[in-house]
Amino acid sequence: MKILGENSKAFGISHGKIGQKIIDMLRKFDVDVHFTHKDNFDSRTNYLLVEENGNCTVVAEKGVQISDADFQDMLLNMKNEIQNNDYLVLSGDASNYSDSTVYNKILTELKDKNLKVFLDTSGDSLKKCIKESPFLIKPNLDELSSLCGRTLTCNDDDILSAIDSLEPYNIEIIAVSLGSAGSIIKTPDGIYKATPPKVNVVNTIGCGDCFLSGLIFGISKNMTTTYMIQLATAASAATAESSMSVGFELSRALELIPLVTVSKIR
Repeated sequence: MKILGENSKAFGISHGKIGQKIIDMLRKFDVDVHFTHKDNFDSRTNYLLVEENGNCTVVAEKGVQISDADFQDMLLNMKNEIQNNDYLVLSGDASNYSDSTVYNKILTELKDKNLKVFLDTSGDSLKKCIKESPFLIKPNLDELSSLCGRTLTCNDDDILSAIDSLEPYNIEIIAVSLGSAGSIIKTPDGIYKATPPKVNVVNTIGCGDCFLSGLIFGISKNMTTTYMIQLATAASAATAESSMSVGFELSRALELIPLVTVSKIR
């Protein structure tokens, strides 16, 4: 979000020297950090292995189990810092906390703030938190398959049927990420399909995060649906051709916007 020029606050729980380094890196990008930091243990390190043929492998440490006390400290930070009508992004694997309804708990505590909630998680956390009717979810094909209870293909009709099955949850935007095939996005004014530009893919890690940041930024600036999707897709493509595992070159993303094809399919 900072790359796109939007101020943001970060909440989380960090541990040890590695956790402090994460905080320092966020502050380097002028992110307003409100972490609960503990000196015991160390936050996990993820290793990104990029082969010459472009294949990417992530080796992820398990991470520190989060205590109830640390979770409550983080929640208090959020209640104090998050303002009415803010945008809240709930992102990442929450399996290192004993309760898979962790995101539900956060939203319950913040329900009076009238937040626009963007949910980007998987597994039980995703299944349970959609019951809170977040504004946006961003499942990939496997995650969407899990939500609708059947194995899906990249076929448009198959995906549209799965999106329709989530109607009872009142989720305004469902952005289904399909990797190099682009995305299918259900919005309040219709369902759109985005085809990304052809780029030299160096690294696919972080593409989904940057895609989400583009959508959030577009919504916050009241962009047209088509341009919002073009921006998000271009940010993702710019990330794919970068050696960085996080972020993209804004100038490159802007160059790619006209090369993104967006069509309304329903």
